[in-house]
Amino acid sequence: MKKDKIVKAVVSLIVVFVLLITSAQAINPVIISKTTKSTEGRGWYWKPSFTNYAPQGLPDFSQQQDQWKKIAPGPNGIIDSTVAGDDIYNPTENCIAPGPDCSLNSTAVGDDVYEWAFCGPVAVADCLWWFDSKFADPEGTPGDGKDQFALVQDYGAGDDHTTTNVPLLIENLARAMNTTEKGTTYIDDMNTSVADWFSTTGLTDKFTVQTYDRPTFSFIEGEIERSQDVILLLGDYNYIIGPLMVDQAQLLGPVLKVLQINPLWDTQAFVPTVTRLDAIEILLQSISTFPPTEVQVNVYDNRPGTLLGTSIVNPGFLPVQTWIRFDFNPAITLTPGTPYYFDVHQLVDDPHYYWSYDVGNPYAPGQAWKDNVLSSIDWAFKTEYYNPPPHSERKTGHYVTCAGVNSEESKIAFSDPMVDIANPSPNDHNDAAYVSHDIYNVSTDAPQPDINTQWWLTDYHAGYDYTVVEQAVIICPVPDTTPPTLLITKPVNALYFLNTQIMTLSGGSLIIGPIDIEVNTTDEDSGIDRVEFYINMQQIGNDTTEPYSCLWNQVTFFRQTINVKAFDKEGNEASKEMEVWKFF
Repeated sequence: MKKDKIVKAVVSLIVVFVLLITSAQAINPVIISKTTKSTEGRGWYWKPSFTNYAPQGLPDFSQQQDQWKKIAPGPNGIIDSTVAGDDIYNPTENCIAPGPDCSLNSTAVGDDVYEWAFCGPVAVADCLWWFDSKFADPEGTPGDGKDQFALVQDYGAGDDHTTTNVPLLIENLARAMNTTEKGTTYIDDMNTSVADWFSTTGLTDKFTVQTYDRPTFSFIEGEIERSQDVILLLGDYNYIIGPLMVDQAQLLGPVLKVLQINPLWDTQAFVPTVTRLDAIEILLQSISTFPPTEVQVNVYDNRPGTLLGTSIVNPGFLPVQTWIRFDFNPAITLTPGTPYYFDVHQLVDDPHYYWSYDVGNPYAPGQAWKDNVLSSIDWAFKTEYYNPPPHSERKTGHYVTCAGVNSEESKIAFSDPMVDIANPSPNDHNDAAYVSHDIYNVSTDAPQPDINTQWWLTDYHAGYDYTVVEQAVIICPVPDTTPPTLLITKPVNALYFLNTQIMTLSGGSLIIGPIDIEVNTTDEDSGIDRVEFYINMQQIGNDTTEPYSCLWNQVTFFRQTINVKAFDKEGNEASKEMEVWKFF
């Protein structure tokens, strides 16, 4: 009874005060946010940063430390070095791996060379560290002794996220991937070890890992923008062109004949012993009274017959007899022992060049036509082929992790275990605060027809002709579809005066003056992203850090509806609302 009298008295005072205020006006709500997000350059998406353990986005750990090396053969192709310590010789890769202690004990001798070997484990360490930061305590700091997410643990450094724990994490991964035994990381070993890592840490229901062969750039772009962790296996290739070898030839040319404009007018037959024709050389000399012009060589399977290839060259001015090469790209496929025919003619009239020949049928396997008449001459010529034929040769592979992507400009950014272009600082790259996210241009084709890829990096710093994308390992969180838990903890059913609870009420909440709206929300899967606060469907603020609250200081009167929405990092939403009475 006493409590009801107090309530009635308070309400009466409020009504009187309201009648006295005749000029009160509602204040437009203002959205208040504790955090701001930086804008990125045109077209760029960067993997988000986390202030706890990944303040620059994806970490950029380095493999160039300790003795994370292997011994590979030099130019002689033979391992001359002797295995020492717990090092392991791998006959499949023909190298000496560092063994279980992750430190190479052997010494390279002869022409053997040292090579860094841990790019695969380092690339995975970048991924695990980033995901651990995403799902760990957002207020955590390196060295705080807290370990709230099991993906990265303390491996003997005293804390899971101290810089001295990074090499221990990488070495554990290297052993798990068999890098220490093989001297390299096979992508299947990487995939299996990551899946086992999730099982060992009790996170199998939280993450998946999958390998993709020859992924397209658009697919990788989409996975990065979905904030998955994407590891790429890059392949480095050189384009090999062997020396030109002569197959058939008639090298004598004491007699000169003016070239004509007519196809098949001057023709030479030849019988190859090889299966390809890359070039034909002929012996030409200029006629001084006329300027240089274009000369065309056509190759046929008969005379007349099917045209197999054409090459056009402007030889320039040739004061003396000169061998001029006509290249065929692509090469012409030949059947050894079968006659073929080529003609030589100018593309404009008037005498510009002489073609040389010899008499007496000096090239016995073939025949020759001069001025469209079969003659007992042979033109001066050489048929040539590349040995070995032009081809792309894979030299090495290398793992990188994707830190960002730009679909508008076809660019991609890497955390590279080996290369630091954007930030080649001497700072410790075991510290996630120091990164070098190196940017490269993308071409969505293959640099050569015999390289099986969907896209390549036109300016990657590898020291080879081409660097292409061969495979991808993508680590994904299992989709989180569970909304957060959410509870409004203030106001409750009580009387509040200037943000202070005066007494509890049984029938609702009565608020006089400003008040902090407070909520308790949690999400065990992806974590809380933000909490939004609404009054009568108008947003008045949001909060991204615990404790989640918002000051409601707008002047309002009578019944109001508070609505609070909590969002986790996967976009799942929980909502609570309550009706209150508020004055002032």
